Amino acid sequence: MTYKSRSLQQSAPFLILVPIVCFWAFLFAYAADIPWMDDMESFIYFQFSFLRADSLFTKLEWLLKPNNEHRILFAKLVAAGMQALTGSVNFRWLILIASVWLVGTLFIFYRVFKTIKVPLIAFLPVVLLLLHPQYYLITLSAVTSFQHQTTVALVFAVAYLLAKPGAGRLSGALCIEILASFSMSSGLFGWVSGAATLLVQRRFKEAAFWIGFGAVTILLYVHGFANSQGNDTSMSFFLQHPHLVFLGFFTFSGALLDFFPSAPILPRSILPTLAGFGLTGLLLWMLKRMLLPWPQATTQPDARAVRRNFLVGAYGFILINAVIIAFLRPRFGYSVMLISNYTMYSSLFAILLYLNALSEFSAWEIQRKWITAGLALGITVWCAMYFQSWTRVAERKQMFEAFSFNQKHNGVGLGATLGTPFAPAAKWWMDSAVAIGFYNYPPAFYTPYEQDLLKPVAGHPIHSINLLIDEQPDFFSVQTEGLPVPEHLTNACFIAKSSERTYLFPVPTLFNPTSFFLGRKVPTLRAQLLKTSLYPGTYQLGILMTPVSGPAIQYLDQHITIR
Repeated sequence: MTYKSRSLQQSAPFLILVPIVCFWAFLFAYAADIPWMDDMESFIYFQFSFLRADSLFTKLEWLLKPNNEHRILFAKLVAAGMQALTGSVNFRWLILIASVWLVGTLFIFYRVFKTIKVPLIAFLPVVLLLLHPQYYLITLSAVTSFQHQTTVALVFAVAYLLAKPGAGRLSGALCIEILASFSMSSGLFGWVSGAATLLVQRRFKEAAFWIGFGAVTILLYVHGFANSQGNDTSMSFFLQHPHLVFLGFFTFSGALLDFFPSAPILPRSILPTLAGFGLTGLLLWMLKRMLLPWPQATTQPDARAVRRNFLVGAYGFILINAVIIAFLRPRFGYSVMLISNYTMYSSLFAILLYLNALSEFSAWEIQRKWITAGLALGITVWCAMYFQSWTRVAERKQMFEAFSFNQKHNGVGLGATLGTPFAPAAKWWMDSAVAIGFYNYPPAFYTPYEQDLLKPVAGHPIHSINLLIDEQPDFFSVQTEGLPVPEHLTNACFIAKSSERTYLFPVPTLFNPTSFFLGRKVPTLRAQLLKTSLYPGTYQLGILMTPVSGPAIQYLDQHITIR
């Protein structure tokens, strides 16, 4: 393919719009106004405390107060601004606002791409590799979407500004980097990558100033942290398992090829690890081309030199992330290297290498081969990630809605576990937010039946439906036997009802690929009823299914007991 045909050039903008529109449609469909775990402390508790603060200094303290191992200044500013303007904190809109920063990252990539002077269709691999749902735990969670997407865009903007000399560009980069530093701990890496961008240009005085300013910012950032979140144990883990840390770097770097997320971790990690080795080898080759011999200082760098300077800074940020994650996280289990929270960085790594290759090789025949390879990789990853992630995301939304019912009516559900300090804290935060009025539980699939669910069981239980119940230490595994499951179900939950409480537990079997994509009938309904959410007592079991032609709620003549 020539990529320069008139018809392809005319259709390129529309082809590029397809993954952009799909990504945003996906976000609008599955972003929920429901906080989950850290979201409650980061936004609900913060907002409650921020509103009660009686001085500007106290409000500033709450804006800068650490949340676990991060400060999230920008996220808190957006939440506080949203509440001031609308009177509420809406997690759906927080997610959508945070995702605008992906557009910022895409814009920076386009600015770099535009200087390479290749056909617009060559930008399609960048869009395909960036805008897909593999990292849905970032894009569909309020706090992580602000942490990762905002920080990446800010640090890449810093690298872009520092890629050319200029006092105004340096001042702008400093301001942006300070914001990045206090928006997530990884934003601090921008001081290192920014210094690399300056040093590669032989801007030594500016680099010294940058490093000094960064050192002060880092000291201010770490001041007041209560603990290290157990990161001090990572050294002992490294000494015991150095091979896992070494391999973890490459698995993390190649995570965009995590095509088998349900497989055991050993076979699952083979392809990403090999991809990580390949991408890292390609990086070393590119760095050799760009940095050997060391470029001469100039006040007017050409377009290729500017691109190289940007890429050095962007690579630095990605590589530091990979090293830190590989060192700190394997102690939680090697699968963390492939968790959805981190896979965004592998996509960014591949995009940078693709742009680097187009930049380094000016001969069209070589560029054409890179475009072909980029399109092949981009289309493969984009299609695979929508196929494997779509069902997980749909299941996750049902889970959020069901557990929001439990949180609303039982005080536990959105990530907390009974018997832990977090459970009463989460209950108090959520109840206070609703009482004050800056948060309200959104309508959900259960809303038309909510009042009926809360009423005492009326009539006789159904004897024709039998449940297979298997008690485990932390949950009851419940599965229907002989139930003719209605076709075209969109949501289903098991009900656990005592004289005082009603719980919903979502059915994940609705979301297997054959049922979800092909509309085939679900053979059985199966779910786990979590003991960690249930107060002591005896619970009658039931089923909520929607949409159905008959009664949506059916109570059965079977019970479980929590002691």
